[in-house]
Amino acid sequence: MNTDPRAAPPPANRALPRWAVKPVRLLTSAELAEALEYLERNRPEDDVLGRALAGEFARRTAAAEFARRAAGDRPAASRTRAPQPPDPASPQRPL
Repeated sequence: MNTDPRAAPPPANRALPRWAVKPVRLLTSAELAEALEYLERNRPEDDVLGRALAGEFARRTAAAEFARRAAGDRPAASRTRAPQPPDPASPQRPL
């Protein structure tokens, strides 16, 4: 039998945040950030949940960055110019 004290349920008159009732994998990045902020302020001792949220947030951030780079997303200034054909008079470097 577990004798550890349980967390008190939220007050009945206070609505739960939208992220509080979703599984971690279904949270949006904004909801993950909001949940991490909440934990940091109100429940810093809940290390397990904090690590799960932070890990998911880091995974998504890294995946989004990888997808952006793989798609060749460049700053707007470089997208406006058309690529120039190579100059036939310039020396070519061997591959």
